[in-house]
Amino acid sequence: MTQKILFFLLILVAFVACKDDDENGFDVPVEFRKISFDPVPGGAVMRYKLPDNMNIFGVRARYKDAYGRQLVKEGTYLTDTLLLNGFAEARTNEPVQLTFLNNNLKESAPLEKTFSTQDAATVALFEHLTVNPFWGGFNVTYTSPAIVEGTVHIFYVGINPTTKQEDNILVGSFPILEGGDTLNFELKQALDELKVVVRTDDFEGNQVKMQIYEGIDALAMEMLSPDQFTFSFPPALQIEDEPHEIGVKYLFDGKKKGANYRKNYQRGDNYKFGTFVAGPNAFGERFVIDFGTPKIPAMLRGDAFLYHGRDYPYANPNYPDPTKDMFVCTLWTAVYTSRLASKIKVYGTNAENPSTAPLSECTLLYSLNDDPGWTNFYRNAWCRFSDYQQGPNDRSSAFKDKDDKTFEAADPISLDMKCNYLGKAFRYVFFIIEDTYMSHRWSNNYPYGYEDNANEYITFDELEVFVKMENK
Repeated sequence: MTQKILFFLLILVAFVACKDDDENGFDVPVEFRKISFDPVPGGAVMRYKLPDNMNIFGVRARYKDAYGRQLVKEGTYLTDTLLLNGFAEARTNEPVQLTFLNNNLKESAPLEKTFSTQDAATVALFEHLTVNPFWGGFNVTYTSPAIVEGTVHIFYVGINPTTKQEDNILVGSFPILEGGDTLNFELKQALDELKVVVRTDDFEGNQVKMQIYEGIDALAMEMLSPDQFTFSFPPALQIEDEPHEIGVKYLFDGKKKGANYRKNYQRGDNYKFGTFVAGPNAFGERFVIDFGTPKIPAMLRGDAFLYHGRDYPYANPNYPDPTKDMFVCTLWTAVYTSRLASKIKVYGTNAENPSTAPLSECTLLYSLNDDPGWTNFYRNAWCRFSDYQQGPNDRSSAFKDKDDKTFEAADPISLDMKCNYLGKAFRYVFFIIEDTYMSHRWSNNYPYGYEDNANEYITFDELEVFVKMENK
């Protein structure tokens, strides 16, 4: 009898021990406890190592985020890091409870640790955020860390058109970009001074931070008439050919959208273009605007022809065609838009000679660095709706057959080269065109490879020059 009692006692002790194991979890080897935390924007990276042990499947972390929510993150033996996120402003000594999981997903006894975090992107971007005056509005420039999440909302204080009361008017919401961004805004309301509100939210809709920027100057620009500046470029590039109406005077005659060309076509003058062309070998050359006295540059606007639905003259330069006008064939090689800038830079300088001043000593005011290829041209180019028979237009939209009223009502096709506002005046502004659209389409026509712009011609139908309005 005594032996039976002892036997049952042993079984009971074993059962209690097993129950304690269930409640306390399995034991964690010491080498598994070598865990470290690296602060990162918005959280911390937990680094762990699970040695070769087939009984250990993973690790589980429990902690509260910045909003008091209990979060659970899990990592397996396949990785060695776990991101603990959910924080905005930097924190120290945040508690985290860690457990390990065996192959049956049974948890070990908990292990208590702490970690620190860095400011999330929704907070960090304010450290290097500036609101700057810009033409007709303002711009916002910020930098952000490598780990980004969240949205930035930009408002300005103006008059709500519905309530007619002062209100925060949203002008845009944008995902925060890694490294930073520059956002330009034009306003429809005329304001002498701007108040800008910047707010950030995380991706779960929580408002993180808001900051107000006051006293931002509202910049206004005015267009100069051609007699208020001079325009010059290397004589070797100048084309003055009145029989074809090619020359500098057409660049400043006030007629945009190919108006001269359209009228000539309607009169039957197919080879009179009424526009400006420079070349050959115009890439990389300087086209200089001299204000006479220093002014704050605001914008250069280059205009292109509307879509007139014409095939431009073409003949193989290696085999002159006596039935064609080889001058204009060479000038256009069939494709008008292949003479329009895809890569252009605008500089300002007060150097004695703007044509030779080192670019490193000049101030870059604007840059367009667009892919000149056909696919990008068709989808994104500023002049994709201009005069090219294979562009994203259909023949029925051609303006050569439209009445004057329809033509005049059409919006121009323009490249607005708005200058960075530095508050600095320059006597000279010059632009350099480095490439044009579709300048290198094929490669089977000796000696150029079939380049649409092998000779590097450039064109604008009209050039308008804007400076800061003096009385603002």
